[in-house]
Amino acid sequence: MSFSHMAFVFLSLHQSNNSLINYLYPPNNLYLLKITIHSPKQFNTSQWSGGSTTQLYIFPANATYAERNFELRISTAKVAVEESTFTALPGIDRKLMILEGAITITHKGQYSTKLKPFEVAEFSGDWKTTAVGTCTDFNVMTTGKQQSKLYHIAMDAGSDYTLRPKEKCKNLFLYATSGSIQIQLRNENYILETGNLMVIEDGSGSSITIYSANDFGLVVLEMY
Repeated sequence: MSFSHMAFVFLSLHQSNNSLINYLYPPNNLYLLKITIHSPKQFNTSQWSGGSTTQLYIFPANATYAERNFELRISTAKVAVEESTFTALPGIDRKLMILEGAITITHKGQYSTKLKPFEVAEFSGDWKTTAVGTCTDFNVMTTGKQQSKLYHIAMDAGSDYTLRPKEKCKNLFLYATSGSIQIQLRNENYILETGNLMVIEDGSGSSITIYSANDFGLVVLEMY
């Protein structure tokens, strides 16, 4: 019998920091699936000369952006000035998705490209990077040559969507850009509101059913 047809023991914990953590245990305890939903109340926002940055997730949990000792950092940023320069981040690989607005991003000695909503740029933090235009963007920073896939799903009201991450996907991140989204995973139901981040750890091979009564958008990050 496949795991998807087994009876799971389900545990839900509400933490004082407004996060919801769920654990799904199969009867034989071969693996543990951990699901966490983070709300905007938990996120840290800081200001910079050209706008603001909101950290959604960092790993390890005790790492900091200032010390550059993270393996993975996920954030959003609002760029409010017409011309901006990216902070040099040697040894860090970056992916950037535009959520609102548009920018022309230039990597000195590499290439220049215009990014519209939900288009993704991949580049090295070692590069000298500048941008023209204002936007809100979604940022992924990794170290150690980690592999990932970043993309966006947009669906009309009343639509169903089945998300099937690659088998090698170790951790999955879902960030709601719009709508109130119903998510079903292993026969358990979750609600992801706009601005919430769902983290699914050790969920390789799990298909996810997504539905919303209204139009919705969802950023998906698969980490391998």
